[in-house]
Amino acid sequence: MNRAGTLLFLALLTCTKGERAANVLKDSIQSRAPEPAPLSAPDSLSTGEPLDEIPSLLAGLDSEAETARLQARAVAATPRADSVFLTFRDRFLKMGEQITDRLNQATSIQSNVLEDTATSRPLATLLAKHGFALAYTEGNAYADEDNVYWTRLFDGALTPAMQRYLRLRATEQSTRFSEDAALQISWDDLARRAVTWEEFADSYPDFSWKDASRFWYDTYLSTYLTGMDNSRVFSDSGTLEPEVRTSYEHLAAQYPQTRTAQLVAQCLSLLKQNGYRRSAAIDSLLRQRDVTSMLGVQPPTR
Repeated sequence: MNRAGTLLFLALLTCTKGERAANVLKDSIQSRAPEPAPLSAPDSLSTGEPLDEIPSLLAGLDSEAETARLQARAVAATPRADSVFLTFRDRFLKMGEQITDRLNQATSIQSNVLEDTATSRPLATLLAKHGFALAYTEGNAYADEDNVYWTRLFDGALTPAMQRYLRLRATEQSTRFSEDAALQISWDDLARRAVTWEEFADSYPDFSWKDASRFWYDTYLSTYLTGMDNSRVFSDSGTLEPEVRTSYEHLAAQYPQTRTAQLVAQCLSLLKQNGYRRSAAIDSLLRQRDVTSMLGVQPPTR
């Protein structure tokens, strides 16, 4: 999965999941939150590069966003409202792909885009005004969606489940998850993310975009139990890394009623029987629970 792979994957899910019934039993619909102060974004860029095409690409996106917001509010807190959001988000992500293409073409100033320079500041401001974050991975800049933007734009319009989903992703997105296939959060934080998404699934069993929430749970659980290329669960000799073992023990003790912790406890039991070394029994258990390895996979960056 490349730097934009997560967005593309979730965009594909958007097209078919928007019409299902959503859980609306929790959280009353609130009035729309005040809009943040408008960002002073440039009307044009003058880099002499393909970046200069970005303002014209974004022209009209605000009116489309406002139309989607009003349509969602007209059917607030219903599956139809979620569908309106997901439809607009699909259009939004296609725009993000076009912006990222322009960033990829601006080879002579890619390094400047990542720094606080006369190029990056107006570009970041312009993108933020329209709901994008100027992000980077492995030295390459790209346009990422900003989930805080979604929570503001569609505040009070979506089902409680979708609102909760967006708030969770906005919180997670504020901290980089991985870079160069190396974990950027602690093992304990990773465990908490998996438990949080398990609890989300239990709270909203009829969530209209269930495949997306499942994607995050599977990503975090698989990473927790199999590691990443540059953040290994097992050492080269096949022994469970001490910090990972400590985290497993913390999780099993702190969240014993969750399915995540119960699976980890099973893994710990098998590991203990084998001197905390990887075994065929561990691999078999993970296969039975549909936990796929994250080794050799480029994980999401945020």
